[in-house]
Amino acid sequence: MGLSVEGPSIGWATTEKAGPSVRKWATEQLLCLWDKQRHRSDNVTTWGDEIEYNLVDLDHGASRATMLLDQERVIREWEGDPASEESPVTLQWEGAKYVVETTPAKPYTGSIEDLLNVQVNMRKRREIIDRSLASNQHTISIGSFPRAGIDGQWTTPEGPNRSNHSLCTLPRYRSLFDNVRGRRQNHPKPTHYPIYRDLQTPTLPLREKGPESICLDHVEVGMGSSSLQTTFQTSNEAECRWLYDQLIPLAPVFLAMTAAVPIWKGYLVDTDVRWQRFGDLVDDRRPEEMEHTPPRWTCNRTYLSQERPPEMESNTPLQPMDETIKQSLLDGDMDEQLATHFASILSRDPLVLTQEDMFHFNTSNTKLFELLHGCTWHAVRFKPPVSHSGPGWCIEFRTMEAQLTDKDNAAFAIFTYLLSRAIVTLHLNFYIPIDKAGESMKFANKRNAVLEERMWFRRSGWLTDSAHLVGSAPPMCKEKAQPRVDGECYALMSADEIFNGESNHRGFPGLIPLVRYYLDYSKMPVSEQERISPYLDVISKRASGEMPTPASWMREFVRQHRDYRQDSYVSESVCYDMMKEIVRMNEE
Repeated sequence: MGLSVEGPSIGWATTEKAGPSVRKWATEQLLCLWDKQRHRSDNVTTWGDEIEYNLVDLDHGASRATMLLDQERVIREWEGDPASEESPVTLQWEGAKYVVETTPAKPYTGSIEDLLNVQVNMRKRREIIDRSLASNQHTISIGSFPRAGIDGQWTTPEGPNRSNHSLCTLPRYRSLFDNVRGRRQNHPKPTHYPIYRDLQTPTLPLREKGPESICLDHVEVGMGSSSLQTTFQTSNEAECRWLYDQLIPLAPVFLAMTAAVPIWKGYLVDTDVRWQRFGDLVDDRRPEEMEHTPPRWTCNRTYLSQERPPEMESNTPLQPMDETIKQSLLDGDMDEQLATHFASILSRDPLVLTQEDMFHFNTSNTKLFELLHGCTWHAVRFKPPVSHSGPGWCIEFRTMEAQLTDKDNAAFAIFTYLLSRAIVTLHLNFYIPIDKAGESMKFANKRNAVLEERMWFRRSGWLTDSAHLVGSAPPMCKEKAQPRVDGECYALMSADEIFNGESNHRGFPGLIPLVRYYLDYSKMPVSEQERISPYLDVISKRASGEMPTPASWMREFVRQHRDYRQDSYVSESVCYDMMKEIVRMNEE
């Protein structure tokens, strides 16, 4: 979640009081790193992925699947193993005791060896975690455990309902949610999901108060939901800003493509993704802020590249906005667009502070900047380098949900990397009005959005004048790279059209054909392209509907189960069999 986890945290009253000083010095720290890093250039473009794995306990005698609260033991055992220093993977803490965050220990490059190692590395992560588990306990990647938060046992060991017993023991995670509630003055922020209406679904669900909806009103429901994120290091700041802008319209499409959460608190719901729920969990807005201030977890609201078309910007003023912070950034020689972007982030209150943080009111490090920056969760995150020895100018792509198998997770990780290189190398232009990207995010949250919804995307003018392949493009690109026509450069398109291309020979060629062209353009041997082609096929089949999303697969599994009563309720036996099948899928 972008949080440092060292040391005990302080309460909301003290955190709020320290807010002005934190914002002031976070701004100074940003200006200091901006001055040092703005001209940084990296010749090697590296990348990586992050998956949050769930720990599941299968009680075969009781036919019950529960979440295993062994995060701390797993991580401590791994940290205590001398072999962990040479391990190809890294295990990290997450907000729920049954979740372990994992990454490759070293960044990947674009070599064929690294691309083919992605799935291998993901399997290795599960194997390492599994060493600390019993034979009936397993490491799985699911968007959210279907029965989290039910009345009854859903964790091992069992704990009191609504007691936060499943939250990570590290103080900083617990204080995050305490401070979110404190800042919004204890006003509740439940998530209401419409229940999926099946043939025998009762009008009033037996376990819920509201008609025809499920109410998620406790932090334990959603805290353990899991994602697949990818991070790309670019060559320099300008390239990073261009890539950031082009990924913004893609974020909703990838959310729909990876949809993985059709069940909450034991009920099938009429949505497929976790995005709204996690946003509600960290929504610290007060009642008077709800109308004008967007939540911290949100779609992007600004483009950053100096090449951005002005007409693509929103007419709505960016909020929150402390004009003093913005002016300080402008005075520090930051351009208007970047200053506006960072000023909006730095204008928010800190959510988590430790006593140690109070000693960082200086520019000797970037701790306070990272605290504020890490507690704003945009769909695409722009990450400046914070040290000379660490990563350079990076983009974090954050909307994808955890897939059920290593192969599918690897496919989406590899494809987003290759697409990022195609965007940068070919200077592809996917700009749409940024408010349209927000509309697409709403479409992507709907059930079966990958097949039944259309999202805004650029269908013409995507090949810029500065593109490397102008004049030497193959017929596919030259014929379909139509110049911009007012009112027609973007349109509502299906995922199939966006990824596989429009049937009209003059339409958008599709992201997958563009990636394949990039591989040819970069002179990747045909034999190597054939080795990664199965991963591109996964993306193509997902977009066309030939392969279901995890959400669709889970929904159909429930509906076809012998114990399902067509009443929208996912019973203990159905959930148990589903978890068993997911474990089996990764053992093939």
